[in-house]
Amino acid sequence: MAKKTNIEGIDENFIINSFRQDDLTIPPSARATEPPSGNDEPEPEPIQREEPRRRKPKSRETDYRSLFLKEAAIPARIGKTVYIRKEYHERVQLILRVIGKDEVSLFSYIDNVLAHHFETYQTEITELYNEHNRSIF
Repeated sequence: MAKKTNIEGIDENFIINSFRQDDLTIPPSARATEPPSGNDEPEPEPIQREEPRRRKPKSRETDYRSLFLKEAAIPARIGKTVYIRKEYHERVQLILRVIGKDEVSLFSYIDNVLAHHFETYQTEITELYNEHNRSIF
């Protein structure tokens, strides 16, 4: 029998801000999990990074659900064991519990994220691989 999850005490702002902590394209003031302290110190310039290519979805929530919150085509037992950071594991588990309504496995979510990553960056990955994998003849 499925265990009922209590979502009453979940702080939505904390969850949203926890995703912003790792995104260096967002200014530090927007990534902060606490309100600004009122310091008048100028903020350092954010590091300029090339913006990843992204599709313009009609509905971000629907698009995210259709991309990542679906079961994988293969069973988890065929895969391999990998280790991830504890904080990422907790974050993904929270996403799967709340947004995925406990209907998607951790294996499926990670499989979908990697499939999307490889599809998005296939050209760049291939170019970098070919730069470092020269023929011996």
